[in-house]
Amino acid sequence: MIPSNRNSRWLTLAGLTLLVILGAYLRFVDLDARSMTHPEMWVPNIPMPEGLSEPRQRLTLWKVLTGTLSTDTHPPFFYVLMWAWTKCFGTSIWSIRLPSALLGIACIPLVFCLASLAGQRTAGWVAAGLLAANGPHVFWSKVARMFSLACFLGVLATILLLLLARETRPRPTLQIGYMLVILLGLATHIFFWALFITHILWSFLNAWGKRQPIPGVCKLQILTLILGSPLVAFGVYQSGSPVAFLSGSVLLYSREFVQFSFLFPQEAVSGLFASSASHSPGQLQAWTSAGPLFVFSLCLLLLGIRSMKQPGETLLAEQNGPSGKLWIAAAGLGMLAILTFIVMANRFVARPNPTLQFTKLMIILPLLLAGLGFLIQRTWDRLPNWGRHLVNNGFFVGSPGLVKMSAVFPFVILATISVFKPILNQRGMLFVAPYLLLVLAGGMVSLLRKRWLGVSLFVLVGILHGNSLVAYNAMRVDPADFRTFSAMLAPHLQKTDLIFLQPNWSVTPIFYYLAEDHYRFVGKDYREACRQEPDARVWALLFYQQGMTGEMVEALADYQVLQRVEMPHARAILYSRRRLESLSQQREVRELGSK
Repeated sequence: MIPSNRNSRWLTLAGLTLLVILGAYLRFVDLDARSMTHPEMWVPNIPMPEGLSEPRQRLTLWKVLTGTLSTDTHPPFFYVLMWAWTKCFGTSIWSIRLPSALLGIACIPLVFCLASLAGQRTAGWVAAGLLAANGPHVFWSKVARMFSLACFLGVLATILLLLLARETRPRPTLQIGYMLVILLGLATHIFFWALFITHILWSFLNAWGKRQPIPGVCKLQILTLILGSPLVAFGVYQSGSPVAFLSGSVLLYSREFVQFSFLFPQEAVSGLFASSASHSPGQLQAWTSAGPLFVFSLCLLLLGIRSMKQPGETLLAEQNGPSGKLWIAAAGLGMLAILTFIVMANRFVARPNPTLQFTKLMIILPLLLAGLGFLIQRTWDRLPNWGRHLVNNGFFVGSPGLVKMSAVFPFVILATISVFKPILNQRGMLFVAPYLLLVLAGGMVSLLRKRWLGVSLFVLVGILHGNSLVAYNAMRVDPADFRTFSAMLAPHLQKTDLIFLQPNWSVTPIFYYLAEDHYRFVGKDYREACRQEPDARVWALLFYQQGMTGEMVEALADYQVLQRVEMPHARAILYSRRRLESLSQQREVRELGSK
């Protein structure tokens, strides 16, 4: 991947270092500037009041695993990794966001290595630069979630697959490395399956198209597929969660995806919110969102697909791989893992998702996949010849074919699923961005033959990415700024005050700033809390469109309003007890509280 010429090697390292420095600056600057967000409250070891927070407090590895598989919609690896990280480095905002930033930075040299392996070195330089300054990639690399981890593992797995495909003799270390990276990716995000399926299709189609014996890589992928099948069963169970239903707007997402992988934040697609009500898109962003950027990006995509040709290479020649005995053993382990999960869900989850019944049916999935592997191996030499000429065209063939398929197929797979079950979201598709940017970069490079057109094109793309960074910098995950609100509220709080709130996942970040050991939160039985503390003042915290519940209003019927602390999407009302002399006064307080 690095040229042998000493001068070229040093130039390559110097160029990559500069791009990494650029990417690191964009991801490290103001890393902790934004307020804590509700998705980041899933990071383990953050103290939260028991019974009032969603998610619940997760201080042990057991709680991390059981809490993730029972109430979340993501696999557990990111949370396990963050459990170990926060044990060592704490739960400050900088600390919990640092792994995402580092992994996002690491993707920059990886995409260049991938391009070099695919014989697209010039496009690799452009793609690495685009990824370093890509607005959505920078934004989600500054959020403590699993998206940059999935992106990093995806590019690394694709590099390992190309290295394996070039081998002419078994390399156990490389095989184990590829299998582990794929399994970790599948255990990081459910969308990672779309990339793994693309890897499988590329390996089988290239071997079949050239009439080669079944390669060892394909046998390894079958073993990995069997070992990863329990994660499919877990995902089926988690799909019963209401938050698992996202968007099915395939055409809208297709347009935004082609545009340099969601280059500008559109609220209907990105799920992000402007940091202030006065924020409005810049003129360039408004112009590009009207359609020209899509046409421009689509033309570059088609040019990139056409221009990325197969270099002279022999791939998938090595035939040794895991034996059928390993497939059977993996199927047994997979069935045991699914059975264990079912037992745990029945025993430890108070109200299991209705999808548990479907999960029980999937206990035979590992065995079915092993049987499918044996069937493919037995019938490989007798597969029909029709369609081979389609496979042997430039789109599928060779190392560039893997890059092009990875840029298109994962999105197509996810969009197809979304027709039946809406699952599309921008952040989850971050792992596809490096491949799309690499193909778009190939289209840009193909236009360099026309010098002035090429220079103008690069300037325009640079301006677009600069505007993208500005646009995403004005966005945030939550509409409410919990940090500012807590800073406004804290000087008015007394340790004897009761704090009423309505437990909900969207308001959980308030616990990050108002620690339980300093304040007395009440999320139910409000009337009983007032009876036990008759002289305590009461704060009612209301977020977004929340109003006072009937139980709150009844509990505060004998109280009067003393103070209000308000900002967009968040307000706090202070009550103190008083003697009411008439029913009319009681009615007046109830009406005031309901407002």
